[in-house]
Amino acid sequence: MRERLSKILVDACSHDSRYMVLSGDHGYALFDALRTKLPQSFVNVGVMEQAMVGMAAGLAKAGLRPIVYGLSAFVPIRVLEQIKMDVCHMSYPVIFLGDGAGLVYSTLGASHQCGEDVAALRAVPGIQIYTPADAAELAVCFKEALSSNKPCYIRIGKSDRPAVSKGELVSTTPQILRPSPAGRPLLLTMGSMTALGAELAKDLDLGHVSVLRVKPVHHELIELARSAKQLLVIEEHSRYGGLASAVADAVLDAGFAVPPMKVFSLKDQFVHSCGSYQHALSEHEISDEQLRLRLGAFVRGGL
Repeated sequence: MRERLSKILVDACSHDSRYMVLSGDHGYALFDALRTKLPQSFVNVGVMEQAMVGMAAGLAKAGLRPIVYGLSAFVPIRVLEQIKMDVCHMSYPVIFLGDGAGLVYSTLGASHQCGEDVAALRAVPGIQIYTPADAAELAVCFKEALSSNKPCYIRIGKSDRPAVSKGELVSTTPQILRPSPAGRPLLLTMGSMTALGAELAKDLDLGHVSVLRVKPVHHELIELARSAKQLLVIEEHSRYGGLASAVADAVLDAGFAVPPMKVFSLKDQFVHSCGSYQHALSEHEISDEQLRLRLGAFVRGGL
């Protein structure tokens, strides 16, 4: 996924000199190809993320198309006010890349973990939010963001999960990875939980949909959700304001009743010990093994 992101950035800057990538002293090897081929299109602003967003707003006002990169704990969380007032209030077409979303930085503690980025940005007017699961989803999300002429945020989680897409995608509409068998629940996932979701959906005979864009929610996702017998949601994000909330809000706003929903997400707590990625997930009871057991027990007990 990071290799594809590197190529996407090089391609974008190669085809349009207005694109400029800004990093808050993060990324390093990710930008090697860009710095080598197009050094004029990359600026390492340093550890001053708030100022970096202000710079991006100024570049956008001057007619450029800034792409702002940082760890999600810093972009968007540390710079939320600047995103709100400098970029979204003015509707500048800035793309924000939040890498390492969720609990990827498990050994660095709560300061580098981020389970609230989608929730924080969903309430900011005018910004679109994408949650790709693999390289193909990332590419189509980036393509739509480039053409949207609006502020956009692309959430990038753990990048070494298996791919779920069977080829290149043409739209950010939800991917139906497994149609729902008659009378069976529908599983919704986004980002880093999608690969595991694909395995569990197959094992438990569930429908499965990968959600690429959570703001605005696609009409197709509303239709899929409202017609499901039961919704199951797995997300590496807080229960508040993430995928489950976005889907429920969209279904209600469309005038429909929300089907019964069971959500497996980050708990309302911090991780207070350091360890592997699976260890960090286990503190929220959503490690791969815990989800296999919990989801399996719920499905078997609820049907």
